[in-house]
Amino acid sequence: MSYEIIMEYYQQAQDILANNAFQDYGIIGLFLNSLLSATGIPLPTEILTSALLIGGENVFLVGFVLGLGSIIGGVLNYFIGFGGNRLVNKFRKKKNDNDVKHEKKGNKLLDKFGWGAVFFSSWIPVIGDFILISAGAKKMKFAKFIAFMVTGKMVKTIAVVSGFALVF
Repeated sequence: MSYEIIMEYYQQAQDILANNAFQDYGIIGLFLNSLLSATGIPLPTEILTSALLIGGENVFLVGFVLGLGSIIGGVLNYFIGFGGNRLVNKFRKKKNDNDVKHEKKGNKLLDKFGWGAVFFSSWIPVIGDFILISAGAKKMKFAKFIAFMVTGKMVKTIAVVSGFALVF
């Protein structure tokens, strides 16, 4: 690869990480940004949220779109864990003691804090996404998962949007 192509890819990555790519699309960009950031890609939603609020966007619309993208991302994480666990088990020849030890380590936070981990997962960058994936892998009750995850994501969304709305 030539130096120019590498620099072009680097600039595109910088634009995405700086939320410039999402900012050009306004509310739709906020939805995509919150959806991607809720599925394990470390993209900060706060920068775009504050930019939209400074730009005069409706506070309720920003909160709704931010919450919706985050909730859909959390549900995707659950199903990634749910389906991924089945896929791994399908290709695994047989379970041995070593596999059981690794599964226990991977679900340590979820085992320790239970449904509280699902509730607070939206406040923990990247690791929170893996908590939701672990919940799917453990096949936790979906209705209860939705209740705790949606409540946690909405509390965070309300806190972030109202905090920015008061400042701006």
